[in-house]
Amino acid sequence: MKLFILKLYVACATRIIRTSILLATLPLILTFSSVTNAAEERRAPPAARSAQTLSRPVYQRLEEIMELRDVGDTAGADEVLLELRDMYDRGRLNGAEELSMWNFYANFAALEERYEDAIIYQELILGMDEDDLAIEKREAALLLLGQLKFAVEDYNGSIDSYLEYLGMAFEPNISAYQRIGYAYYSLDDFPNSLNYILEFMDQTRAEGEAVDKSTYDLARSLYTIIEDLNNALQLTREMIVLFKEPDDWAFMVNLLGALERFEEQSQYIYAMNEFGFVDNEGQIINLAGQLFNTAYYWGAAKILTQGINDGLLDSEEDIWSRLAQSYQLAREDELAVAPYIEASELAEDGESYSRLSSIYMNLNRFEDAVDALEDAFDKGDLDRADQTYLRQARAFLELNRHDEGIAAARLAARDERSEDTAATWVQYLNNEKTVYETKQRQRELYRGFFR
Repeated sequence: MKLFILKLYVACATRIIRTSILLATLPLILTFSSVTNAAEERRAPPAARSAQTLSRPVYQRLEEIMELRDVGDTAGADEVLLELRDMYDRGRLNGAEELSMWNFYANFAALEERYEDAIIYQELILGMDEDDLAIEKREAALLLLGQLKFAVEDYNGSIDSYLEYLGMAFEPNISAYQRIGYAYYSLDDFPNSLNYILEFMDQTRAEGEAVDKSTYDLARSLYTIIEDLNNALQLTREMIVLFKEPDDWAFMVNLLGALERFEEQSQYIYAMNEFGFVDNEGQIINLAGQLFNTAYYWGAAKILTQGINDGLLDSEEDIWSRLAQSYQLAREDELAVAPYIEASELAEDGESYSRLSSIYMNLNRFEDAVDALEDAFDKGDLDRADQTYLRQARAFLELNRHDEGIAAARLAARDERSEDTAATWVQYLNNEKTVYETKQRQRELYRGFFR
């Protein structure tokens, strides 16, 4: 059971998480601070040239590039960008101008999904002199480099970039912890992945923000993968309180089963039903089975009846048989009759009719018991025909049909497992027949004295 749950969840989580990582990460790659800076510079060009400002010719070219990109003239923007590159090659750009140029190159490459080229440009930025690259610009470049390397599946490179960023950032963007967790996940290094995801969750809470559902899902998946089911259980409890989603209740039930905490499992399934989260055949069968296994037979019968009435369970022999047995063990023999009849009519053998006869006998409906036993023998393929014959002998005894009872007991004696018991029944039936016939003769003799 445990292995089945682990394999099933890991398979589902892997598909979901790998997709969500890309969806969450790649759009961020397209957000480069250089574009914002260029826009600000376009609005307010510097009055004088210095080591960290843009000259008017460079500013004008950057503004032209922006305008061409805005109207979709990519070729024209690239041509103007080449002019800047030529100025760079001739040593005509200062540090601020070089940074703006490489940022534009990196941005355009990322927009066109040429991530390898974008990585080269980001690394050129990081290779600039410290005097030309302010600390906040270096931090931003490292953060973006981590995303770009993840996009090309260089997960180790992505981790290195993020760790370098975290090592230097005074107030780091906490998303770096999450992305490192994603990268380790992609490398199948699940313990490290979990550590960084948990750190991201702690940092998020410390900032007064709520942790999103997908992050909880990933953390729980990682706990499950490394088979730390107790922590997965605790996390699922939190998720049930925070998100109130039926899938989390169902996962809790599976975890409790894997941990063999069956009583708690049945309680959670019962709670699921009370909240209206039990809405399919599997959940109904699971809930009924757990209630049955923990001796809550009336509850099992109630849930099965609910499933039948709600159309969640098909009219099958097994369903009706489970319902009948639940009623029978709950000592509700009258209620067990109808489902046993349904099960008997659908069954290919006579076992259900044989069990139905036992219910009739408990209710002192011996004529009905005889009819059910005849149907059982007609369908045949009984597991213990000898036991059924003995039950038939008893039914005939109650109806004072002693000869038929003796015949039934003798048929039971053909099976050596019931040979001794059948012989006792034959003797007992003969004695009862003698007593009955004696009483009948006396009753006939004194008929006039009876009213």
